[in-house]
Amino acid sequence: MNARLNAFFSSDIGHFDVPDMTDVVPEAYELVEHGLLTDDDFRDFMFTNAVRFWGEVNPDFFKGTVVEKQAAAVLAQRK
Repeated sequence: MNARLNAFFSSDIGHFDVPDMTDVVPEAYELVEHGLLTDDDFRDFMFTNAVRFWGEVNPDFFKGTVVEKQAAAVLAQRK
């Protein structure tokens, strides 16, 4: 059906059942390696969808953070 879900990455990296927190994002990237997501899909999953989720409701949400400029660029695309 080619439906797109605006899912985004979320993980309790510090949870007791994550033995090595440096493995969490590489494990998520396996979705690309296995052909389940494209690089663009992965970018949306890891960043763009989350920016839109919080930033469209509160445009100042990312102000003062290390991703402020990148988030503003994503939000500007929607206008």
